[in-house]
Amino acid sequence: MKQWLIISALLALLVSTAPAVAQTAAPVCFPDIPLIDDCLHPSFAAYWRDNGGLPVFGYPISALEQFRGDEGRLLTVQWTERNRLELHPANPPAYRIQIGRMGAEALARSGRDPFADPPDNGPQPGCLWFPETGHNVCDQEPGIGFRSYWQNNGLRIPGLSRYAQSLALFGYPLTAPQMERNANGDLVLTQWFERARFEWHPQNPARSRVLLGLLGRELYTSPQPLPDLRSGRSGFGVEINRGFVAATAQRLAELGADWVRYNGILWSEVEPTPGARNWAALRQVEAELQAINAAGARPMVIIRGAPDWAQAQPNSICGPIRTEALPAFAAFLSDLVARYSQPPYNVTFWELGNEPDAPFQLVGGSSPFGCWGDENDADSYGGAAYAAMLKVAYPAIKAADPQAQVILGGLLLDCPPDRPRADGQPCRAGRFFEGVLRAGGGDYFDIVAYHAYGYFGAGRDPDRERPNWQELGGATLGRLAYLRTTLAQYGYAKPIMMNEGAFLCYRSSPTCRPNGFEAAKADAVVRLYARIIAADVLMAHWYTLNGPGWQESGLLDKDQQPLPAFRAFQFLRQRLGEARYLRSVETSGLEGYYFRTADGEVLVVWSVDGTERTWTVPAGTRAIYDPTGTALPITSTLTLTLSPRIVVVGS
Repeated sequence: MKQWLIISALLALLVSTAPAVAQTAAPVCFPDIPLIDDCLHPSFAAYWRDNGGLPVFGYPISALEQFRGDEGRLLTVQWTERNRLELHPANPPAYRIQIGRMGAEALARSGRDPFADPPDNGPQPGCLWFPETGHNVCDQEPGIGFRSYWQNNGLRIPGLSRYAQSLALFGYPLTAPQMERNANGDLVLTQWFERARFEWHPQNPARSRVLLGLLGRELYTSPQPLPDLRSGRSGFGVEINRGFVAATAQRLAELGADWVRYNGILWSEVEPTPGARNWAALRQVEAELQAINAAGARPMVIIRGAPDWAQAQPNSICGPIRTEALPAFAAFLSDLVARYSQPPYNVTFWELGNEPDAPFQLVGGSSPFGCWGDENDADSYGGAAYAAMLKVAYPAIKAADPQAQVILGGLLLDCPPDRPRADGQPCRAGRFFEGVLRAGGGDYFDIVAYHAYGYFGAGRDPDRERPNWQELGGATLGRLAYLRTTLAQYGYAKPIMMNEGAFLCYRSSPTCRPNGFEAAKADAVVRLYARIIAADVLMAHWYTLNGPGWQESGLLDKDQQPLPAFRAFQFLRQRLGEARYLRSVETSGLEGYYFRTADGEVLVVWSVDGTERTWTVPAGTRAIYDPTGTALPITSTLTLTLSPRIVVVGS
C-alpha cells in the first residue's frame, strides 16, 4: 500500500503540471454523432483538442458535474468516453486541469489489487521497464503496440521530456499484459495503467490496433449533476425598471420572457438604522414581484445600497461596505432571502450589486450601478473588497435558502486587463474580476454576470465593433471568452449570463429613428440571442422591456406599446426557446448558427459587416422569416445584410 501511495503522489505531481490553455467562447459539439448529446464545455475544449482529442479522450458523455475526488473535495468535472476532465482550484492558475485516475479507479471498483500480482522478473529486451511498479511495456509487433503507443502520446507540457509527457497522460503500468474480456465481451490482450487501459486489436488497421478502453463510460454514473438552474425555462429574459412593472405586466406575458431582472432592493431603505427592519419600505417591490410571477416570468433581484452607517466610502451608497458592517449585511441578507424566497415572491436568484467594477471615484454616490471599483487599488481595483463581502453574503444566503443562486454583480468590463484601452491608456478596471478570484471570492458565487451594449450607427454591428473588445470578438462574445478563460485560470467552470444588454441611440439623439434605428434594434435582438444560445450562455436579459428605456433601448415605446424589437424578441423566443446549438455557418463574410428544435433545424444568419452577400439557401428549406417574424418568399438564394434571416429547414 505504501508503494501505491508513492506512485499516486508521483502521478499527481506530474499531471498537476498540465497547463490550462485558453478556450474558445463556444462549446465544442458533435451534432452529427448519434447519441452524443453533450458538448465539451469551453473550460475543457482546448485541453481535449490539444492533448489527443477523440482517440485519447473520446466524446463527451456528460455536462459539467460535481464529483468528489480522492481528498473528499467536490470538483467540477466533465466525463468523456475514456476519461474524466477535472478542475482543481487549489493548484496554481496555469495547472488546474487534470485527468482522472481511471485505470486505478476501475481496478479498485472491481476489487483487484494490482500489487497482489507478482511483478515481472526484470527488464525485457526492446521493452520499457518501470521499476516503480515492476512491469514492462512492450510492442506486440515490430514498431506497433503498447510501448509505441505509450511513447508516442502524451500531454503537451512545455519543459517536460517525451517520457514525462507520456507518464502524465497514461501513468505507470499497473499490471502485466494478459487476456481479459473488455466491456464489449471481447477477449483481448489488455494492460492496465494508472489512467488508461490499453487493448490490443490485431484485426484492426495498423494505426488502430492499440485502443484505449472506454473507462469513462464504464465508470460514469452521474452521481452529482449540477442543478438545472433554469428549471426547464428558456434563456430569454428582460429587465424592467422598478416602478414600471404594473404598466408592463400584460406586455411581459405577451412577450414570453422567462426571466425578469429587477433592480432592486436597497439595504439602505430596509435598515436605515442598525438592527431595525423597515419591511414596509418594500411594499411596491412586493407587489411588483408578485406581478412578475403572475405574468409567467421569474424575478431575479439585485441587492445593493449600503446605508450611511455601513459605507466604507462616505456618501457612497453604491460602494463597498465597511468591514465591521459585513456581519450586519449578512444578517440582513438572511432575513431578506427567507422572506422573499417563498410564494408569492419566488425569488431564488440574487445578484449582489450592479456593475460593481465601476469605480467610486467616477460614479455618483447615489448611482444605481457601481461602485466597488477603486482607481487607487493597483492590485485588484476593488475586487478584493468585493470578495470579502461575498465571503459573508454567500453563506448567509445559502443558509436561508439552500436552493438560492448567488450572482456576481453584472460586470461592465470596460476593457480586458491584458491590453491597453482604445485610447492607449492601461486597462485598470479590467483587474476587478481577477481581483475577486485572486482574493478567494471564486467559491462564494454561483453565476457570473456581465453586460454588453452597443450604439447605433447605420450599417454597423456595434456589438462586434465595441471599442476595447473588437479584436476579441466584440462586446458579447469577447467579454464572454475573457470571463471563461479567467475562470479556468483560477480553476472554475461556472455558468455565465449576460444580464444587461441592448442597442442604444446615443444620448437619445433625434436623428436615430429617421435613419432606421427601430428596425436595426430588432435586428440586434436576433443577433444577440442567436450568439448567446450558440455560446452556451445561461441566459440574457434585454435592457429594458419598459419604454422608452435608457437611450431608447426599450422593447416598448413611451406609451408602453410594442416596437419592432418587441416582436423580434417574441418571435425568436417562440422559435429558439428550447433550441440546442448544432454548428456555425462557415461561409466567409457571414455569421450564423444552426439550432435543433422540435420543428427541425433553424438557421439564423446575416452579413458580418453589412456588405450585401448572396447566400445559397439550404435544401429542404420550408420557411424564411425576417427578424420580426414576417414570412418571406422561399427562394434559392438570399441577399444578406446585417438584418438576420431565420431559416427553417427540414421537418
